[in-house]
Amino acid sequence: MNKTANHNTVLEILRAGSWFRGLNDDLLRELAGISVSRTYQRGEVLFARSEPGSHIYGLVSGSVRITTESEDGREFALNTIGPGEVSGEIAALDGGVRTATGTATVASQVFVISREHLMSLMLRRPEIAIHMIDVLCERVRKVSRTVEETAFLSVPERLASHLSVMVASVDTPLPCRLKISQRELASFLNTTRQSVNITLKRWQNMGLLEIGRGSVEVIDLDQISADARVDRQ
Repeated sequence: MNKTANHNTVLEILRAGSWFRGLNDDLLRELAGISVSRTYQRGEVLFARSEPGSHIYGLVSGSVRITTESEDGREFALNTIGPGEVSGEIAALDGGVRTATGTATVASQVFVISREHLMSLMLRRPEIAIHMIDVLCERVRKVSRTVEETAFLSVPERLASHLSVMVASVDTPLPCRLKISQRELASFLNTTRQSVNITLKRWQNMGLLEIGRGSVEVIDLDQISADARVDRQ
């Protein structure tokens, strides 16, 4: 069901999110003004892979799992977004098809901004388009770094790097509990769950982290990174 979004909440999310952070409040209010609110129950699909990208989605509450599939039907977890995060920008920008599927893992409330309204606003306020081009270029650089890591770094190095990024993203002091399964970590790193499990168990035995059910509690990130580098030698 669609309804007018809470503009103050939308404004806070846009102001903090990487895609629109740095825009002045005047522009952010215009973006908030073209948003509407939607609710999804657990298991409902917000957007599906291969469908036209017609909206940007901002998560107000709940959790959304971002996945893709191989040709033989195997599912790969790409990300899980939480409150305050935004998804679906690229397909909404170019009007192309979605490259992934977003599914609510719990009851979730989102705000959406349609491509039609976004393009109309960009024509009137080109500062928004210039800002999003800058952000998109940085995302491309990030993808390039990830490809390099996959090609040249060992599984422990890639795992240590990914844990570092996740800890930084939640911005809490150590020990830090990350809600992610070993299968999801393996999908992110393009490796096997067994390889991830072997490395995590070694670090657990060293007292550097604790493995939980669908989670990893990072205790000593510096030593994890140091051991990953030693493992390669």
